[in-house]
Amino acid sequence: MAEVQEIGEAEVVDTVEAVNPVIVPIRNNWEQVRVGIEEILAEQPQLKFRPEDVYAACLNEEAFLWVAPEGFVITTSEVCQFSGARTFLLWLAWARKRGDNCAVKYISFFEEVARKHGFQNIETRTPIPKLETYFLADGWTKDTVVYTREL
Repeated sequence: MAEVQEIGEAEVVDTVEAVNPVIVPIRNNWEQVRVGIEEILAEQPQLKFRPEDVYAACLNEEAFLWVAPEGFVITTSEVCQFSGARTFLLWLAWARKRGDNCAVKYISFFEEVARKHGFQNIETRTPIPKLETYFLADGWTKDTVVYTREL
């Protein structure tokens, strides 16, 4: 089980040295997390959910908020309707400071969490082209690219 923490007033995790992300209650950390979600949504207008949708998913334990000193990750799961394979989805990731490879720093940690909980796959989605090079070089597979045209 993950250790439960809260984001402090200075937007840092209240722990001595948090080596890995920890699950935290979204209710206790909403003001700081909401800012990060709003930033993600502003930069990616193709995402159609609201910050409150993320809050509700976490509150209902359909998604989980993980906090690290650099920011947060929200994970959820998906099940393939055909094979039943369970996928651990790194749904949202936000860092206070960009450019420190925060998006990939904890991948090994999350892979281990996924294995421990019986997931067959780990997945993330991003419109950020720079991350493709990292993921492909690190053994990930590009499954699909989605193109959309508004009508």
